Amino acid sequence: MPPHYVVNSLFAFGLLFLTSAPVFAEASTSLKSYYSPIVRLEAEKGYFLITTNAGIQWIQVEDAAKKHLKTLEVGDMIDVVVQLRSDPTPPLLKSWKLARSASECTVFNGQTCSKE
Repeated sequence: MPPHYVVNSLFAFGLLFLTSAPVFAEASTSLKSYYSPIVRLEAEKGYFLITTNAGIQWIQVEDAAKKHLKTLEVGDMIDVVVQLRSDPTPPLLKSWKLARSASECTVFNGQTCSKE
């Protein structure tokens, strides 16, 4: 076997490893923040809709935040931190801070609310 086959094979294996390994690590722990008006609320289901650079995005909330969704209104300006998950599962809310809202829950840290 000529030496360039060995070198090319090693290069291809290295390239495959380098391009695929970080994708799996990033997908499980990736956090992203968005600043947007709330476009739609589905408080009973635990979702709200915001706009992003890529279009619109549903955000899912856990039980701790679900009851506080009822205090928000469409049009409230919200700064959210979410955990990205694999498609088609929507991102999961980690925290929010409301910039313009009448809600008593202007800051949600993932467990509790406060009025700032």
